[in-house]
Amino acid sequence: MNKKLSLEPYKGTRDFYPRDQFIQNYIFGVWRRVAQKYGYVEYGASILEETDLYRDKTGEEIVNEQTYSFTDRGGRDVTIRPEMTPTVARMVAQKRKELTFPLRWFSIPNLFRYERPQRGRLREHWQLNCDIFGVDSIEADVEIISLAYDMMKAFGANDENFKIKINSKARISANHLFFILF
Repeated sequence: MNKKLSLEPYKGTRDFYPRDQFIQNYIFGVWRRVAQKYGYVEYGASILEETDLYRDKTGEEIVNEQTYSFTDRGGRDVTIRPEMTPTVARMVAQKRKELTFPLRWFSIPNLFRYERPQRGRLREHWQLNCDIFGVDSIEADVEIISLAYDMMKAFGANDENFKIKINSKARISANHLFFILF
Protein backbone atom coordinates (compact mmCIF):
# COMPACT_ATOMS: atom_id res chain seq x y z
CA MET A 1 0.00 0.00 0.00
CA ASN A 2 2.80 2.42 -0.80
CA LYS A 3 0.77 4.44 -3.30
CA LYS A 4 2.79 7.39 -4.52
CA LEU A 5 0.90 10.67 -4.24
CA SER A 6 0.79 12.89 -7.31
CA LEU A 7 2.56 16.21 -7.12
CA GLU A 8 0.22 17.67 -9.76
CA PRO A 9 -2.86 19.73 -8.87
CA TYR A 10 -6.28 18.18 -9.48
CA LYS A 11 -7.07 17.90 -13.21
CA GLY A 12 -8.33 21.19 -14.58
CA THR A 13 -7.08 23.30 -11.68
CA ARG A 14 -3.80 25.07 -11.04
CA ASP A 15 -1.56 26.17 -8.23
CA PHE A 16 -0.73 29.82 -7.72
CA TYR A 17 2.91 30.19 -6.81
CA PRO A 18 3.86 33.66 -5.48
CA ARG A 19 4.50 35.13 -8.95
CA ASP A 20 1.13 33.83 -10.22
CA GLN A 21 -0.63 35.02 -7.07
CA PHE A 22 0.91 38.47 -7.54
CA ILE A 23 -0.59 38.65 -11.05
CA GLN A 24 -3.99 37.39 -9.88
CA ASN A 25 -4.00 39.95 -7.04
CA TYR A 26 -3.19 42.71 -9.54
CA ILE A 27 -6.06 41.68 -11.83
CA PHE A 28 -8.51 41.41 -8.94
CA GLY A 29 -7.35 44.80 -7.64
CA VAL A 30 -8.08 46.49 -10.97
CA TRP A 31 -11.48 44.78 -11.13
CA ARG A 32 -12.34 45.94 -7.60
CA ARG A 33 -11.13 49.50 -8.16
CA VAL A 34 -13.16 50.01 -11.35
CA ALA A 35 -16.30 48.34 -9.98
CA GLN A 36 -16.16 50.47 -6.83
CA LYS A 37 -15.62 53.60 -8.95
CA TYR A 38 -19.08 52.88 -10.41
CA GLY A 39 -20.60 52.46 -6.97
CA TYR A 40 -20.66 48.66 -6.89
CA VAL A 41 -20.21 46.94 -3.53
CA GLU A 42 -18.63 43.53 -3.12
CA TYR A 43 -20.51 40.50 -1.85
CA GLY A 44 -19.52 36.88 -1.30
CA ALA A 45 -21.24 33.55 -0.78
CA SER A 46 -20.50 29.94 -0.01
CA ILE A 47 -18.96 27.84 -2.75
CA LEU A 48 -21.65 25.20 -2.00
CA GLU A 49 -25.29 25.54 -3.00
CA GLU A 50 -28.23 23.18 -2.91
CA THR A 51 -28.23 21.30 -6.22
CA ASP A 52 -31.88 22.22 -6.85
CA LEU A 53 -30.82 25.85 -7.37
CA TYR A 54 -28.94 24.79 -10.53
CA ARG A 55 -31.33 22.00 -11.48
CA ASP A 56 -34.24 24.47 -11.60
CA LYS A 57 -32.23 27.03 -13.60
CA THR A 58 -30.38 24.86 -16.08
CA GLY A 59 -31.85 21.37 -16.00
CA GLU A 60 -30.69 17.87 -15.17
CA GLU A 61 -28.22 17.54 -18.06
CA ILE A 62 -26.06 20.45 -16.92
CA VAL A 63 -26.21 19.38 -13.26
CA ASN A 64 -25.44 15.74 -14.04
CA GLU A 65 -22.69 16.32 -16.62
CA GLN A 66 -21.02 19.69 -15.93
CA THR A 67 -21.03 20.24 -12.18
CA TYR A 68 -19.34 18.83 -9.13
CA SER A 69 -22.42 17.58 -7.29
CA PHE A 70 -22.64 15.15 -4.41
CA THR A 71 -24.68 14.15 -1.38
CA ASP A 72 -23.19 15.49 1.84
CA ARG A 73 -23.06 13.62 5.14
CA GLY A 74 -26.41 15.10 6.11
CA GLY A 75 -28.06 13.59 3.02
CA ARG A 76 -28.41 16.91 1.19
CA ASP A 77 -27.69 17.24 -2.54
CA VAL A 78 -25.10 19.99 -2.95
CA THR A 79 -23.14 21.45 -5.86
CA ILE A 80 -19.88 23.37 -5.99
CA ARG A 81 -20.98 26.52 -7.77
CA PRO A 82 -20.37 26.54 -11.55
CA GLU A 83 -21.56 30.16 -11.90
CA MET A 84 -22.63 33.01 -9.63
CA THR A 85 -25.91 34.21 -11.15
CA PRO A 86 -28.22 31.73 -9.37
CA THR A 87 -26.49 32.47 -6.05
CA VAL A 88 -26.81 36.24 -6.31
CA ALA A 89 -30.43 35.91 -7.46
CA ARG A 90 -31.13 33.72 -4.42
CA MET A 91 -29.42 36.24 -2.13
CA VAL A 92 -31.39 39.20 -3.51
CA ALA A 93 -34.67 37.26 -3.35
CA GLN A 94 -33.96 36.24 0.26
CA LYS A 95 -33.46 39.85 1.44
CA ARG A 96 -35.58 41.70 -1.15
CA LYS A 97 -37.78 43.37 1.49
CA GLU A 98 -34.73 44.65 3.38
CA LEU A 99 -32.70 45.89 0.40
CA THR A 100 -32.81 49.36 -1.11
CA PHE A 101 -32.89 49.29 -4.90
CA PRO A 102 -31.21 49.84 -7.24
CA LEU A 103 -28.43 47.49 -6.18
CA ARG A 104 -24.98 47.55 -7.70
CA TRP A 105 -23.16 44.44 -6.54
CA PHE A 106 -19.99 42.72 -7.69
CA SER A 107 -18.09 39.57 -6.82
CA ILE A 108 -14.99 37.69 -7.91
CA PRO A 109 -16.04 34.09 -7.30
CA ASN A 110 -14.02 30.93 -7.70
CA LEU A 111 -16.10 28.67 -9.98
CA PHE A 112 -15.91 25.03 -11.03
CA ARG A 113 -17.25 23.25 -14.13
CA TYR A 114 -16.79 19.54 -14.62
CA GLU A 115 -15.94 19.52 -18.29
CA ARG A 116 -13.01 18.24 -20.30
CA PRO A 117 -10.27 20.84 -19.96
CA GLN A 118 -9.49 22.44 -23.32
CA ARG A 119 -6.62 24.62 -24.39
CA GLY A 120 -6.87 27.85 -22.46
CA ARG A 121 -9.73 26.58 -20.28
CA LEU A 122 -9.67 24.87 -16.95
CA ARG A 123 -12.31 23.30 -14.74
CA GLU A 124 -11.61 25.95 -12.13
CA HIS A 125 -11.72 29.67 -12.87
CA TRP A 126 -12.43 33.06 -11.33
CA GLN A 127 -14.59 35.69 -12.92
CA LEU A 128 -15.74 39.21 -12.19
CA ASN A 129 -19.50 39.58 -11.95
CA CYS A 130 -21.09 43.03 -11.89
CA ASP A 131 -24.86 43.14 -11.52
CA ILE A 132 -27.45 45.89 -11.37
CA PHE A 133 -30.79 45.01 -9.79
CA GLY A 134 -33.84 47.27 -9.87
CA VAL A 135 -33.04 49.31 -12.99
CA ASP A 136 -34.96 48.48 -16.15
CA SER A 137 -33.73 51.11 -18.57
CA ILE A 138 -31.14 51.76 -21.23
CA GLU A 139 -29.06 53.65 -18.63
CA ALA A 140 -28.23 50.36 -16.88
CA ASP A 141 -27.09 48.86 -20.19
CA VAL A 142 -24.94 51.92 -20.91
CA GLU A 143 -23.44 51.70 -17.42
CA ILE A 144 -22.46 48.04 -17.85
CA ILE A 145 -20.87 48.77 -21.24
CA SER A 146 -19.06 51.80 -19.81
CA LEU A 147 -17.81 49.70 -16.90
CA ALA A 148 -16.42 47.12 -19.35
CA TYR A 149 -14.75 49.88 -21.35
CA ASP A 150 -13.19 51.47 -18.25
CA MET A 151 -12.05 48.03 -17.08
CA MET A 152 -10.06 47.51 -20.27
CA LYS A 153 -8.62 51.04 -20.08
CA ALA A 154 -7.59 50.44 -16.44
CA PHE A 155 -5.49 47.50 -17.66
CA GLY A 156 -3.75 49.86 -20.07
CA ALA A 157 -5.49 48.77 -23.26
CA ASN A 158 -5.84 51.31 -26.07
CA ASP A 159 -9.08 51.60 -28.02
CA GLU A 160 -7.41 49.72 -30.89
CA ASN A 161 -6.62 46.76 -28.62
CA PHE A 162 -10.19 45.63 -27.96
CA LYS A 163 -13.80 45.71 -29.17
CA ILE A 164 -16.94 45.56 -27.12
CA LYS A 165 -19.55 43.57 -29.00
CA ILE A 166 -23.20 43.19 -28.06
CA ASN A 167 -24.75 40.12 -29.60
CA SER A 168 -28.35 40.98 -28.74
CA LYS A 169 -30.36 43.56 -26.86
CA ALA A 170 -32.02 40.81 -24.84
CA ARG A 171 -28.63 39.57 -23.62
CA ILE A 172 -27.29 42.94 -22.48
CA SER A 173 -30.56 43.95 -20.81
CA ALA A 174 -29.77 41.44 -18.08
CA ASN A 175 -27.56 44.25 -16.70
CA HIS A 176 -24.77 41.83 -15.98
CA LEU A 177 -21.08 41.90 -16.80
CA PHE A 178 -18.48 39.27 -16.24
CA PHE A 179 -14.84 38.85 -17.09
CA ILE A 180 -13.29 35.41 -16.81
CA LEU A 181 -9.80 34.75 -15.51
CA PHE A 182 -8.43 31.29 -16.22
